[in-house]
Amino acid sequence: MIEDLLYELKGLWGENWPRFKANKLGIIGVVILLLFLFFALFGPIYLEMMGNSYSPLSGMDTSLGINPETNSYAWPPSLKHPMGTDSKGSDIFSQFLNGSYLAFLIGISIALGSAILGVIMGLISGYWGGRWIDSLIMRSADALVSIPFLPLLIVIAAVVGSLHLFTFIMIMMVFSWIGVCRVIRAQTLSLRTRPYIDAARVAGASSSRIIFKHIAPNVIPLGFYELTMIVGAAIITESGISFLGFGDPTQMSWGMMINFCTAQGHTFKAPWWLLPPGFGITLLSMAFYLIGRAFDEIVNPRLRKME
Repeated sequence: MIEDLLYELKGLWGENWPRFKANKLGIIGVVILLLFLFFALFGPIYLEMMGNSYSPLSGMDTSLGINPETNSYAWPPSLKHPMGTDSKGSDIFSQFLNGSYLAFLIGISIALGSAILGVIMGLISGYWGGRWIDSLIMRSADALVSIPFLPLLIVIAAVVGSLHLFTFIMIMMVFSWIGVCRVIRAQTLSLRTRPYIDAARVAGASSSRIIFKHIAPNVIPLGFYELTMIVGAAIITESGISFLGFGDPTQMSWGMMINFCTAQGHTFKAPWWLLPPGFGITLLSMAFYLIGRAFDEIVNPRLRKME
């Protein structure tokens, strides 16, 4: 059944790829995404080559001395430090590369986990719509939506001291599957009454085979837009939590870079420290949105009629 599902999805992607290539905004999103993916993959190699002095957390280069304009070791970009240094002499480019890696790790992990959970719950809820299992899933989703997510994260971080990466990812997964679930459920409710589904039942197909073979390939692409939104939301949320000082102190994310810059009073004295993580958060989130929007215009029947 899983093999059938993967085969159907592969065929769907091959069928719609030419349409995706014709979407200029989608291609722009792919280009930006590939650029940051290069940063994320190149980062560990670069840090290994440069040695401990370029470590995102503990690296220091005090050979430049104190910058009289910043009254610290923060110096503007140079050949030795392409994005400059922070107040203790750490290489900002190394921190930026490490932040790119963490952004992908956080965003993709949360999105995949949430998408898998949301698709499964949506298929179950939609296929058995109106029964107790549907009510249980939907009421659980409503209960989670009613909880103010960001304040909850702040309270948890305040209690435990800081949100470590794994803890943050798990909490985000618990709250991020709902949008995917609702999209999948709505379409499944529509498809389960189609004649070809009735024919499959008459032919003796089990519920699991009907779900994975006949329904899932037709509804999963509709959740792709929600998946890309989860990636962007995860990156922005982690950055916000880190900026507020509740992030993982053992990881140098983009949000942590902004936190250190503002906390040490270098917001205006050292803009080269603040701008890279800010642009990184904005551009990478925008890239996922553009890709998701382009794909949504292809697979969403209502949007295709508007072309």
